[in-house]
Amino acid sequence: MRGRRRIYACGLLALFPLLTIMGTASAADVQSTKLPDDSPNIVIILADDLGYGDVGAYGSRRIRTPNIDRLATDGLRFTQAYASANVCSPSRAGLMTGRYAIRSGLAWKVVTADAEHGLPAAEETIAELLKKADYRTALIGKWHLGNREQYWPLEHGFDEFFGVLHSNDMPNFHLYDGRQLIEAEIDQASLTRRYTQQAVKFIVSNAKQPFLLVLSHSFPHIPLYASSDFLGKSNAGLYGDTVEELDWSTGRIVSALKSQGLQHKTLVLFTSDNGPFFEGSTAGLRGGKGSSWEGGYRVPFIASWPGVIVSGQVSDSLTMNIDVLPTLAAITGVQASARELDGKSLLPLFKNPAYRIHERLLFFNNENIVAVRDQHWKFVTHAYYTGSLGAFEKFDQLPGFTAPYELLLDARGIDGEVYSYADRHPETVNRFRRELKTARERFYPLRTRPPEATYPP
Repeated sequence: MRGRRRIYACGLLALFPLLTIMGTASAADVQSTKLPDDSPNIVIILADDLGYGDVGAYGSRRIRTPNIDRLATDGLRFTQAYASANVCSPSRAGLMTGRYAIRSGLAWKVVTADAEHGLPAAEETIAELLKKADYRTALIGKWHLGNREQYWPLEHGFDEFFGVLHSNDMPNFHLYDGRQLIEAEIDQASLTRRYTQQAVKFIVSNAKQPFLLVLSHSFPHIPLYASSDFLGKSNAGLYGDTVEELDWSTGRIVSALKSQGLQHKTLVLFTSDNGPFFEGSTAGLRGGKGSSWEGGYRVPFIASWPGVIVSGQVSDSLTMNIDVLPTLAAITGVQASARELDGKSLLPLFKNPAYRIHERLLFFNNENIVAVRDQHWKFVTHAYYTGSLGAFEKFDQLPGFTAPYELLLDARGIDGEVYSYADRHPETVNRFRRELKTARERFYPLRTRPPEATYPP
């Protein structure tokens, strides 16, 4: 007990110099917040292909999500939060490691059911980080970072695994309990309920020690399934049914924490791995899963930690799922093994939602950096769905084009990607070009394959 208190205090002390340097919060500000005596539990609820606008707290009127909305009411809702990729595997690699997926060799599309590769052993996950602070760890649900046994969750710091190895539209979609295959033909309508039962069981079994629980749902990724209690009940078709069941699941997790007296000792994070695909709402944002537009990357992101995060706060600061690992490192005082983390700790935002932790974020489509975002602008150089349609470069070769066709978009509002302001702000465009050049020089040597053709010959 005493050791865990000391670890937690070290994490806060490590934060104080940063707050003083940045000037928007102070050590005294953080000390004035009531903190739990022990290292907090961490619960990460990750939806699959959930749209930015599919949650009531983000404007949904057709899908009822009272439990997720309550997390936002009781905590901090981020309005400019992003997945680190526009498809599953690279986004999940970013969340797990605090690094853009190109560093782990997983930026290229998604890990298929027959893929030979996966998350390398050299990459430290959030589970491996917290094991250094004596946390009990579990991943329940979808993994999608490697199907070969050397890449499974149990090889990446998770003590327990109950779930599936990849997306539900892929072959060999089997259910595992640890290393044991328990169901080759899955009743997918039962998955959300069974994931939730396992998550509650884990919480109850580990109530007297710090734990990390990653509840990684399979829905609303297609094909869509919902149990009989939710089937046909929403006002948004089968898609809405699956989301309302995810909301029920979230309520069960919070209830389990309360029943064990853990709510004030637990940081709960709720988010999605990328934007929606064929169905789902982006709340008016342009594009969706797989695109270079906001709808592909911007996701719901909520942090709830009663007694630490003041209720009802909203932040428009830039954040990304790569910020999760640095946040957990700061909370526990554990040093991350990676020499270079791309994410930043969110702890300053827990106290001051106006705090700015990122000057800019990079947007990857496969192994290409296709956009750079700062607090005001988004600079886009390519737009396509992992292929050739819509690539801007083909316009560069047409008569009359004397400069690359690039877009400078005001990404702060829901209609911010309708018109480019590149001609109005040439200095800003040149700044982004320099930043993009620097980023490509830094990351492109890490490619696993040559740059793909982005427009038809």
